[in-house]
Amino acid sequence: MVTETKARIAWGFLAQPGDPLAKVLCDTLGPGEALRRVLGNAPLSEVIAGVEIGETLLTPSHRDRLRAAYKPDVVRRSLALQERAGIQILDSSHPHWPEALRDLGESAPLTLWARGNPAAWDASTPRLAVVGSRQPTAAGLTHTASIVAGPWLAGATVISGGASGIDTVAHHAALLHKRVPIAVLAGGLEGVYPTQNVALMNRVAEVGVIFSEAPCGMRVRPEKFLARNRLIAALSHGVIVVEAAFRSGAINTAHHAAGLGREVAVVPGRWDDKASRGCFRLARDLGARILTEPADAGLVLPLGAGVPA
Repeated sequence: MVTETKARIAWGFLAQPGDPLAKVLCDTLGPGEALRRVLGNAPLSEVIAGVEIGETLLTPSHRDRLRAAYKPDVVRRSLALQERAGIQILDSSHPHWPEALRDLGESAPLTLWARGNPAAWDASTPRLAVVGSRQPTAAGLTHTASIVAGPWLAGATVISGGASGIDTVAHHAALLHKRVPIAVLAGGLEGVYPTQNVALMNRVAEVGVIFSEAPCGMRVRPEKFLARNRLIAALSHGVIVVEAAFRSGAINTAHHAAGLGREVAVVPGRWDDKASRGCFRLARDLGARILTEPADAGLVLPLGAGVPA
């Protein structure tokens, strides 16, 4: 008998982030029963009995891939890493599950792993995501620190992705100026990528929280970063892109935010600066708000939020 925790870990390895089929199976049957049915020998008609799968079908080849990918030893090692690191596992019934993730609909995560205090995400608190280039200019770093430092973010939560560059400065500034820090990582929380941010993520976990939809032991892969970006967008009220290339993860985050009805803003730069081309693209294609000064960051949050009395 597989416990629910082990079943959730198993699905974390088996299903791609935002997999609608895995979500409907687990939401309808529970992770344990869904796993038992998929791995068992019953015909497909019995596997999906009582499950409204809409347009998505569980094909024999899909089921075979899931069965081949299931590794009980990997699940056991992941659980051991999770317990050793004191990492919590959350599902949508958990009291500290971030309710804003429901806006993702079928692509909402099945499970979240949390290090630190998951109650740091608070629906009543203004929440700003600050993202951008991993190779920013000196101006981009200064702009990021200025945005997070000002009184317009008093009492706000600052969310970013734990990457080098703009993300790193956003987390450092949040800690320095007593903002609630939240990081959303693409891999298992028992390790940190990039490794130079281990100490920084330790500090974030002490006063805020780090989330991931990847179980412990999951290797970071490029597609995981793109999937992670939808969580950053959903957890926030709005996203500011400080610097970004024409095609980048930050642009991907902004598009997720716009699709969810979140505010998107950009910090302008020179027309001929590669680090600013993505920001101009967002202004042109999405109508993103252009910040004319750091205080404009307060306009990205709900009316009246983040401004001290």
